[in-house]
Amino acid sequence: MLNYLIILALLLTSTLGEQQQGLVLVKSDDENGNNDEVEIAPNTEQFDEEDLEVFQPSSEWQSIKPGQGIPPGLHVRMNLQTGEKEAKLMEGDDGTKYKTNKDSKQKFITIDKNVISKQRLKEALKDFRDKFHDENPDEEFSDQSHGPLPGGKTFRSIDEIRKELEGVDLFLKKDIEEISKHVQILNISSSSLVEKEHALDELEYYVHQIDNARDLDSIGGLSLVIKFMNSSEESLRKRACYVLGSAAQSNLVVQQSALNQGALPLLLRLLSKREPMVVRKKAMYALSSLLRLFLMGQKEFLKLNGLEMFVKLFDEAGTEPLVIKAITLMTDILTEQIEHVTSLLRKRGQDVSGDISGRVPLLKSMVEKGWCQLIPSLLRTTENDTREKVLQALHVMVTGCKSEFQKAHVQNSLKKLKLEWLKNASGPESSESSEYAGILAQLVTDLMSKLT
Repeated sequence: MLNYLIILALLLTSTLGEQQQGLVLVKSDDENGNNDEVEIAPNTEQFDEEDLEVFQPSSEWQSIKPGQGIPPGLHVRMNLQTGEKEAKLMEGDDGTKYKTNKDSKQKFITIDKNVISKQRLKEALKDFRDKFHDENPDEEFSDQSHGPLPGGKTFRSIDEIRKELEGVDLFLKKDIEEISKHVQILNISSSSLVEKEHALDELEYYVHQIDNARDLDSIGGLSLVIKFMNSSEESLRKRACYVLGSAAQSNLVVQQSALNQGALPLLLRLLSKREPMVVRKKAMYALSSLLRLFLMGQKEFLKLNGLEMFVKLFDEAGTEPLVIKAITLMTDILTEQIEHVTSLLRKRGQDVSGDISGRVPLLKSMVEKGWCQLIPSLLRTTENDTREKVLQALHVMVTGCKSEFQKAHVQNSLKKLKLEWLKNASGPESSESSEYAGILAQLVTDLMSKLT
């Protein structure tokens, strides 16, 4: 019976709003379960056995007794002088809905701000006992498969349920199982183009997680993906590059494996003019993921004349998106290498204020390949996003290209841009565009200070 009382208390309190967490059901000393002796109270403090009466609000502030339940919809405050909690009616409320017979002896069991009358508790308990008076604890596991339910329905036996669920996989498959399934599709020659496209799309989703990308490589899936980068189908080449790019991001194990399996020369070839732009963009994405934070890959990129491939992009019409991505990639790699060299020199106690371009592999190659003249020429564009990327590249390259950047035509371009952006930044109204113009103007100012 005690179990039933606990369940009943929870059922009753669930209908009340804003309950205090952690209720305690106090069992009566009468083992027969006298209903009038059942009390429910918060477990954080003790109350007298005499239950509290309902708070009677008025238009004046009144003190609330400790643990006393108050109806919802009142104005409540803490009196800072007395330290007592007080309540009153809200403005415009006549209090009619809160009035009760003051002579009534009806008591209430309090649960935070909500109350349950003893009479209501007794009636609910009686109804609860009536519903379960025939329950036999010894028949807890007895067959109730065909007991009556509302609407003429019956319980189904466990055997019926098992039969219905037979063959249904109720457990989520592990990622490696899904990855293996898609790799298998790629490895079957009879798989259709649509199936292979779907398999690559699914793999791209999974390999964002570092361990999944490594698992893909360990089961031979990465080699298949690289193989599809050489497919005759444009859609497969594009998707394979996408999978490789997502798998290689900040993942040294995958970067090393992809490099060993010949992914880099394939990606450079996919940047060529004969490939559709959609494939070239994915190839640039994969190339960026393969080279960032991977010095061995960066060195191999230079050996394979990757800079020359990028230079060709500058000379080709309609390749602005690829050019910006190439500049961004080179800026990031330059930043990595300069920071690495600077850190080594400082550890050795050597001077780092001078020209260190000869010690930075990528910067040295860029100077030799004419990038000091190539990058500033892009300042003529009218796109602020492109200008920003170019300025960021100039900031990083200034160590090796200072003399070239000091030439008059570069200085004139910088001054012109600075005046344009200062004018836009000093507009009458503040806006995101004016703030952005101010940032770009400061970027030019900082660069010009490096060139003095």
